[in-house]
Amino acid sequence: MKSQQALNFLLGIYIFIFFTYLFGPLVIMSITAFNSAEFPSVTPWECFSFRWFNEGKIAYDGQHLAGLATDWRLHEGLITSLKIGLGVVLLSVPIGMSAAIVLTQVHSRLRTAFYSVSIMPVLFPGVIIGISTVVLWDRIATMGGGGLASQLGRNGIFLTILAQTCFISTYCFLIFVARLQRFDQTQEEAALDLGANQTQVFFKILIPYMMPAIASSCVIAFLASFENYNTTVFSILSDQTLTTVIASKVRLGISPAISSLALVIILLTLAVTITYEVLRRREDKKKKKIEAEALFAQTLDSRLKKVEKSRLVIPKPIFGILFIILIGIFGFNQLVDKGMYGSSCIAATEKQKKSNFAEQLKLLQQNADKASQTSSENGETSEKKEFGDIFGDPNLFKDFGGFDSKKEDDP
Repeated sequence: MKSQQALNFLLGIYIFIFFTYLFGPLVIMSITAFNSAEFPSVTPWECFSFRWFNEGKIAYDGQHLAGLATDWRLHEGLITSLKIGLGVVLLSVPIGMSAAIVLTQVHSRLRTAFYSVSIMPVLFPGVIIGISTVVLWDRIATMGGGGLASQLGRNGIFLTILAQTCFISTYCFLIFVARLQRFDQTQEEAALDLGANQTQVFFKILIPYMMPAIASSCVIAFLASFENYNTTVFSILSDQTLTTVIASKVRLGISPAISSLALVIILLTLAVTITYEVLRRREDKKKKKIEAEALFAQTLDSRLKKVEKSRLVIPKPIFGILFIILIGIFGFNQLVDKGMYGSSCIAATEKQKKSNFAEQLKLLQQNADKASQTSSENGETSEKKEFGDIFGDPNLFKDFGGFDSKKEDDP
């Protein structure tokens, strides 16, 4: 009994460390989006503000720090990423499904070789895929002259779509293969025996069966394209995606607008995940209800014929959401009571920063004046030593009984 309790205790510690390591950076970055400081930080905390979601601010040194709503580079990068993601989905999903269908139709001796060739792009580094795509289409554009091939060969969005499709289509291929392994081919044979042609079998039997895999492939292909960097940075040429814009901002200095963008992405991901989970559970309940009604109608045992009373059932996640909302309201009230939110807090913080900045400038000016005064006092000495001591110290050998120029001049 004690050993089981100790094991459960160690397991709880491991789970806590694991989730802290996994979600801790996301929580910290989300908190920094509400700090009014110019650099993303939790401590020291200045003021609770939404400025990094809006227009940003003008720093005390006159520099404009754009917020999420006014950062045009992030906006253009987001639009470009959405275009590339849509193009990758339109190419990767049909390619992956076609390859999976071909895999099920080829001879068993060729199946292993075809499978190995199909998954090979995943094994290549993204850098190699990006560079090789650019080199190939550059040669095509050169040979194509000034036509459509030349324009496409030097279009960063087009090259990025092709480069990402090379390996993302493999992800879709693996999803479709896993789905087709559970497909009952007797359904196709029965449809063909009843007079259906291959096109009708494909669209009325195979496609409906593959719809869950198609939906999963679209989501995975879009997400893999949206977050890709190592292939995109070489194939995008002069254009920029959201990931390359963020990388360039990180190299120049992290902006709180990046924290705001990260929080928005996290909230969207949670919203989509929760919505999907709610719909999935609702669908499972409907299926169980239909099965129970079928069993109720078929059975003759009166013990199974119970009258169900309708009652209001509140989902358990609702209580967690309400608890988080209450904590947020309480924390916000504490910030307001302590004067850490609002224009007055921001104005006081900015005034203090400007004062510190002026003091630093004054101190630097004083140090510069002292340095110039010291150099002016030593001006005569420096003028007499026109060449300095570039030939060495003339009194170096005096203490060692060396030669004396005056003695050498005496007869």
